[in-house]
Amino acid sequence: MEARVRQPVYEPLAQGDPPEIGGYRILARLGAGGMGRVFLGSTQSGRHLAIKVVRPEFADDPEFRRRFAQEVVAAQRVQNLYTAPVIDADLNGPVPWLATAHIPGPSLAAEVAGSGPLPRTALPVLGAGIAEALQAIHRAGVVHRDLKPSNVLLAGDGPRVIDFGIARAADATPLTRTGGVVGSPQFMAPEQVRGGESGPALDVFAFGALLYFAATARSPFGEGNPQAVMFRIVQEEPRLDECPDELRPLIERCLDKDPENRPSDDELLDELSGMRADDPAAWPPEPVTESLRAYAAVPPTAPPRPPTGAFPTGPHTTGSHPPVPAGPPGPPQPPRQGGDGGRVLLLVGGGVLALLLVFTLILVATRNGDGDRGNASEGGASPTAAVPAATQQQNEPPAGSPAPSAPVSPTGGDTPKPPGTFLGEYKGIDITDGYYIDFTDDPKRPKEGADGDLNYDSYQINGNGKLGLIGEGEAANYKTCHANTKYQDATYDPEKGQSWCVYTDGGLLGIIHIRALEHRYMTIDLKVWQGPAD
Repeated sequence: MEARVRQPVYEPLAQGDPPEIGGYRILARLGAGGMGRVFLGSTQSGRHLAIKVVRPEFADDPEFRRRFAQEVVAAQRVQNLYTAPVIDADLNGPVPWLATAHIPGPSLAAEVAGSGPLPRTALPVLGAGIAEALQAIHRAGVVHRDLKPSNVLLAGDGPRVIDFGIARAADATPLTRTGGVVGSPQFMAPEQVRGGESGPALDVFAFGALLYFAATARSPFGEGNPQAVMFRIVQEEPRLDECPDELRPLIERCLDKDPENRPSDDELLDELSGMRADDPAAWPPEPVTESLRAYAAVPPTAPPRPPTGAFPTGPHTTGSHPPVPAGPPGPPQPPRQGGDGGRVLLLVGGGVLALLLVFTLILVATRNGDGDRGNASEGGASPTAAVPAATQQQNEPPAGSPAPSAPVSPTGGDTPKPPGTFLGEYKGIDITDGYYIDFTDDPKRPKEGADGDLNYDSYQINGNGKLGLIGEGEAANYKTCHANTKYQDATYDPEKGQSWCVYTDGGLLGIIHIRALEHRYMTIDLKVWQGPAD
């Protein structure tokens, strides 16, 4: 069998990424999702953290901030070996963020997309670990609300459940108040689809769908348009034809329409623990073992280039942090807040600050003297696609458009292309579920994760910027996308034959045309211009 080609799991930092967040050094990108971007950070002692930075549109919403603070405090009460503990947070800064222990392993979504269903011997181990995590989460008074394969990480000693409770913070944002969906439709409970009360039984329903997915790489309610999937969740019985016999009775109970009929966390854990094999080789299974090797390639402890600016924080900034404990953390502490609601200031001695200032001045002077040599070390290879002559767009942005981003060179150099410059056309790009592409890459080879200019996640398309649908009869060109002001963060119901404007955070403007669309992959044609991304 042909060996699976694995991409690096730690993506290098890009232009505009912060060199530090709250005193933690930022080493690499880990991924991105509907709530924000995730970075790999390091404490002063070298322990690694996953730091999630909230998207600006959420950060600007007061109700989101209130709920986010409540959920972070509640999440700190959850202490279990099968969760990623909350280590730190800034709740009231300009851009809220949350730091958890870093779990060096793939998500269940990425593993199934790349290697197929997990071996049957591994399923009870996976299920028991997740059930124990849910038990701890619910005992702390938290409901996950978004349990899905991408929120389960596969470590060498078992699964880890992440992002518990945080989805509730997005429930009252303008995005969801105007009809958006927070959560993955295939793993939503009927009461969640109907907008009813959410209790622990909601997570049990998602658990049943997730365990079936791990065993079959399928959804118990089929694929297709999210609205159709949600209709089947509410009105139809699950399709469990491929379910392993030993798991089917338990999964059927989990997927009961009536929350009162679903098993409790204790019942889940008891039944799955009884199914576990005594064979230590049951976990990690061979496909996961292979995936874990990629996480041994720890990124460098120093940033790849001098920082371009610090991450915005609250009125106070953090200078140093105690090391993250190696063992299970002790009783959680509330997020550190000062008298004005920000984070506590941990002072650094004046002598240390002076030394850092001198070092920074020397470093800047050295870079200025390097000339083109420094630029060459940062730039990538030139695109192989032909780049036609620049097409200038000097018009002012339409009223109501966001402020344009500074143009950047798609090859990583310091000389930006003029806005409107056509950078290339790429035909027939196949993007698998759980993969993304960056418009600056050449060739446009999809990478595993959700941290790119264009991400595909089972009929959902999003990216690190905005999207805009090109209507029927409109020309799919730069002028149309530049004039568009109907922005959205993601689309949950794309269709074959549609064309979309893609506005990236890096200042590029792309147009995708969807040639084929299925649950597991989509095929697109792509054109890319230099922005501004407005």
